Amino acid sequence: MFILGLESSCDDCSAAVLEERPGGPRVLSLVRRGQDDLHAPYGGVVPELAAREHLLQMGAVVREALSQAGMGLRRLDRIAVTQGPGLVGCLLTTFSAAKALAWREGLPLVPVHHLLGHLNAARIGRPDLPFPALALLVSGGHTHLYLARNWTRLELLQKTRDDAAGEAFDKTARLLNLGYPGGPVVDACARAAASAEGPFTAPRFRDGRPAWSFSGLKTAVRARVIRDPDLARAGAEDPRVRGLCRGVQDTIADWLLKPLPAHREATGARSLVLSGGVACNSTLREGAAALAHPEGLVLAIPEPRLCTDNGAMIAAAGALLAPAPDLLSLNADADLPLT
Repeated sequence: MFILGLESSCDDCSAAVLEERPGGPRVLSLVRRGQDDLHAPYGGVVPELAAREHLLQMGAVVREALSQAGMGLRRLDRIAVTQGPGLVGCLLTTFSAAKALAWREGLPLVPVHHLLGHLNAARIGRPDLPFPALALLVSGGHTHLYLARNWTRLELLQKTRDDAAGEAFDKTARLLNLGYPGGPVVDACARAAASAEGPFTAPRFRDGRPAWSFSGLKTAVRARVIRDPDLARAGAEDPRVRGLCRGVQDTIADWLLKPLPAHREATGARSLVLSGGVACNSTLREGAAALAHPEGLVLAIPEPRLCTDNGAMIAAAGALLAPAPDLLSLNADADLPLT
């Protein structure tokens, strides 16, 4: 079965062709167009600009993905597309394009939840992953821990109560004038640091329920820049900036991984999936690897190009889901629940 996967929930416009085989999925092509230069002057994604750019990019991205795979639309068996959640204008551009293509070619259309796509990015490399699995899905918009019963059934265990971990990386880079997107540049600075600045105080919740919070971490970084304004002008070569970046990065990785052993014990999980844009972070990847073996967990972390938003992960999830029975009544949903 050949699936065209389309993704544009935020600022990445991506299309991929995937072949679903008995042994698991195989990526035949993957095209991704980012918008970092467009949004860099603003220090974050501007939704209206992102949606307009998707309108300009999507046609060429789909054509290139089909060309790389060596096939036309008529060879496809279905189209899978992100339905939500995400920025509604960005979602609508690609969702509308997917509906039009499916209607014109008479192809089944599979709407996919964005987080289910991130989970299935791991299926591309580890289709034999044993379940149940802890699925830590972390990006600029999501910080969620699920118990995955299989590749399509998720039960929420823990999430952030305010900001996502990826947002904390972006805010740190913005406060230090290091550029955008913040994740890669903070990672590079942290790797060059001789030592970490810190510690940062972990949040506590009165109700005692497991959760994350990163708003306080952002405030703490801002307070340090206010105390030492030179940090905002020093640049990535400054040892103080590098130390602060390492402190932030170590803290985020520690906070994300710390509750996993307790959840493994409570759920009997056999595997750990780490996916989403923040899963590209070197400290988090190393920490997950160090944690998995002692806990008896099989580890699955997609390669970096599959961690960031991409069409291949949507195609991988779409291969397992049922097509929509009523094509024309479908619509994008910025707040789509995961059911």
